[in-house]
Amino acid sequence: MAAPSCGHEHRDCAATDYWTDRRTVGIECRGHHRGKCAMPLKWGHVLLAGVIATMSMDVLSAIAIRLRLIAPLSPNVVGRWFASVARAHPFHEDIARAAPAGHEFAIALPVHYAIGMFLTALFVVMAHRIGWHATGLPTTLAFGVCTSVLPWLLMFPAMGYGFFGAHGPEGTRLFTSSMVTHVFFGLGLWIAVRILSLT
Repeated sequence: MAAPSCGHEHRDCAATDYWTDRRTVGIECRGHHRGKCAMPLKWGHVLLAGVIATMSMDVLSAIAIRLRLIAPLSPNVVGRWFASVARAHPFHEDIARAAPAGHEFAIALPVHYAIGMFLTALFVVMAHRIGWHATGLPTTLAFGVCTSVLPWLLMFPAMGYGFFGAHGPEGTRLFTSSMVTHVFFGLGLWIAVRILSLT
């Protein structure tokens, strides 16, 4: 089967069916030439993009917390819930009142980044399959907002804080905080995909 081409001889516009290689994943790119082509991102790059996106989320969230713009749950509480999920006990009346788990922050951090890498890989695969403009800021921001449904409809209720975090602990603003932090994730995803798609 012939490899697809975007109709230009320019080296930046050459296209191959990268999806036949399990080590790479296609992503749409748009250059100064008309037309578009599939650009390869190795899976290592996709996972690195997830790290960059999640790290951007964390840095911007820390700034927003410092400015008192958001009030999320502490990482220790999140780590406690992750530990309870691993023990097959995900549902609580109030996770903050549950017995503390050892090394809660050390549990929260790698799981948090693993989720970020998974969501980034999901975004890249969906972008290729559906035909999204993966390097567009509106697309990555919209995806970031959509990932807020995970805490809104899964994590917060399981922790005992209700859908959308409506009954969160005093001093927290779970609904808006999670939406803002996931917008930060979308922004970091946009930065990461644009940087790594040039490699």
